[in-house]
Amino acid sequence: MPSVPGGRFRVPILLGSLLMVAAGFLTWWQAGGESVEGVPIPASTGIGLEGPGIVVYGAALATLVLLDIGYMRGRWGFVLDGPWVYLVLGLIAAAAVAYRIWELWSVGFLPLPQHSPGLAAAAVGAGLVLYGAGRGISARRPT
Repeated sequence: MPSVPGGRFRVPILLGSLLMVAAGFLTWWQAGGESVEGVPIPASTGIGLEGPGIVVYGAALATLVLLDIGYMRGRWGFVLDGPWVYLVLGLIAAAAVAYRIWELWSVGFLPLPQHSPGLAAAAVGAGLVLYGAGRGISARRPT
């Protein structure tokens, strides 16, 4: 298969979208599990397949579908396989992650990576998609 100018931008996009899919099944928040004055507080956790996490998961799946369509066609460069489309999907995922962080922070939960690994993985995945899209946009096009 001939190389496509700037075609390597898809590798971080692929890795980021796979990371966002995996993040959907990890813990995004965790509360309780301690005892207050000897009374145990039941633990409660939430994964990424609820609330804004569904938007992240959907953006990751859409990204994977677009990457697969380009690969199945045997050539890259169809209209929806451009870096601008991946940029939009990455921005949608990043906005959903930012909203979820704000949502958790507003109820008094500080989403640190050790308490919410799924949220951290989704943020890194969205960052990788945005990085790959930026690489694709800034790649030199043949004249």
